[in-house]
Amino acid sequence: MTKTTRHYVVGTAGHIDHGKTSMVKQLTGRDTDWLQEEKERGMTIDLGFAFLGDNITIIDVPGHEKFIRNMVAGVSTIDLVLFVIAADDGVMPQTREHLDIIKLLQIKQGIIVITKIDLVEEEWVELVIDDVQNLAAGTFLENAPIIPISNETGKGIDELKQRIFDILAQTKDRQDKGVFRLPIDRVFTMKGFGTVVAGTVLAGSLSSDQTVELLPQKTKLRVRGLQIHEQNVTKVKIGDRAAVNLAGIEKEAVSRGDVLAAPETFRPTRFFDGKFYLVESAPRNLKHTARIRLNIGTSEVIGRVSILDKDEIKPGESAYIQFRLEKPVVPDIGDRYVVRTYSPIYTIGGGVVLDVNPRRHKRFSTEVLENIAILESGDPEKIIEQLLNANNYRSVTLNQIAQQASLPLEKVAQIVESLQKKQQCFRYTEKGQDYYIHYDLYSKLKQSIIDLLEKFHQNNPTRRGITKTDLKVMVGLAVNTLLFNKALEEMAREEKIIVANNRVALITHRLQITEQQQQLMDKVAQIYFEKGFATSDLSAISEHADISTNEAKEILQILIETETLCKVEEGIIFHAKRVAEAAQIITDHFKTNNQLTVGDFRQMINTSRKYAVPLLNYFDSIGLTIRQHDIRVINPDFKG
Repeated sequence: MTKTTRHYVVGTAGHIDHGKTSMVKQLTGRDTDWLQEEKERGMTIDLGFAFLGDNITIIDVPGHEKFIRNMVAGVSTIDLVLFVIAADDGVMPQTREHLDIIKLLQIKQGIIVITKIDLVEEEWVELVIDDVQNLAAGTFLENAPIIPISNETGKGIDELKQRIFDILAQTKDRQDKGVFRLPIDRVFTMKGFGTVVAGTVLAGSLSSDQTVELLPQKTKLRVRGLQIHEQNVTKVKIGDRAAVNLAGIEKEAVSRGDVLAAPETFRPTRFFDGKFYLVESAPRNLKHTARIRLNIGTSEVIGRVSILDKDEIKPGESAYIQFRLEKPVVPDIGDRYVVRTYSPIYTIGGGVVLDVNPRRHKRFSTEVLENIAILESGDPEKIIEQLLNANNYRSVTLNQIAQQASLPLEKVAQIVESLQKKQQCFRYTEKGQDYYIHYDLYSKLKQSIIDLLEKFHQNNPTRRGITKTDLKVMVGLAVNTLLFNKALEEMAREEKIIVANNRVALITHRLQITEQQQQLMDKVAQIYFEKGFATSDLSAISEHADISTNEAKEILQILIETETLCKVEEGIIFHAKRVAEAAQIITDHFKTNNQLTVGDFRQMINTSRKYAVPLLNYFDSIGLTIRQHDIRVINPDFKG
């Protein structure tokens, strides 16, 4: 037999009682009907599993119409489908529905198996094969091998087994997105071990003792042990049919449809965008806001559809849809899904997930539809560029881009580097972490800062600049200080702006002071100089300078802006030369002394405690002195 090189999953599909379970038993020697109810009713109700060789898991899915939800859970992860039709019945309603489902899930390859050939004449088998070929025409099964078998005599089983090995040996590896994810299709307990969940690893790998996240519960759990093919292993990877023993959780807290994933990588959602196809056999059009049953991964949830580009979808047509669900699911970009009617229940269509974190869309929006079309194109460079735009001013890391785009990290790194060279992506580093934003947005941010400063200078000609805090609020980047500061740093290097004393101004800005204002400034400044280490309130300044209170307020602001006066705290203002004089007095004092009290300082500058304490606090704030309880010491590292 041809050897397989990795782990593969083979699934069955077909009408109830067409011999799928008996065929699996013939192939593997194992009965996949494991529930007592299945034994009593003689049909598969839940997913069953068996192992063919060391690297192949066969999932036996139920065929009865009531159990198609479970059938979707199994088929969504397989590499090869065994499409089963009984020779004595031929093509039946669930045969057609199962074919619709596996087409919608984009299963790429399969084998058509005609069972129960021991119950009919050879000529009848040929008629059934003709019928099946007509059914398969135009589908992925059109050129599939057709193998008649008997589960009673074993005829054709060896040929079927060899075909399975041959096809799987030629099957390409799945693209690994590198982030662990496993949709759970079985939950059970094992004596002495506790809760065990099972499913097929869709991406990444998982090792014993790692931490995983159970979604949508958002519960972090430790992995106690792993199994593949009922054998203990230390690691599972993409494509493996794995059983995961979880610590610290009861069986009742986990359900089929939940997902195990690498922590902090996937987010449960009640909304996602997708491309949807309504099968030609659908009995009626699908209308906007129709209530449906969504099968995705191992989940079935109820929800409604918002058709984004049409009023309704006709059989055989496709459309862009936003699903709005009653319970959260954990989808990933590229996942396939199947849609069934709410009541009565039958399959009507399916498609592919395009966006797992969309906003509520306005229908028929050209921008929305163009963005979704880019996602559908599958072009990773365009998708990442769009994501960078969609993130607006919220810078992201490579890991976050990989998560949003659902692409391997190495691939994302290559694409982002290419976008940087094309000036479509801007990178900046903060504390060893690289962040990314679309280059156009970064350029827009810098231009916005220029425009806001021009407007500020125009409205405030006598002010040196605007505080960084006020400017950041005006720009609208209150949540992204890193990016804002990076833009200011680069613009200062480019000599477009000046950033000093927590204020920002255009490098071309000059204070616009009239001759009359200058005369008043000189008069007020002289008043403050003569006051020494005391100050005056606004009304006193107005009276001494013979100007209105508003004029005095404006002149004071200009004097502070020009650093002629120094505001040491609210309401306490000194002439800058007096502040420099006090600083020199302190410096001289510490040439022969180790400490300074408020009383000492008050006497040295001949003022009251009311003014001495604020001035000392100011010197503490600029780093000249260091307060230690009730005394000050000189700061040896001060660079004034």
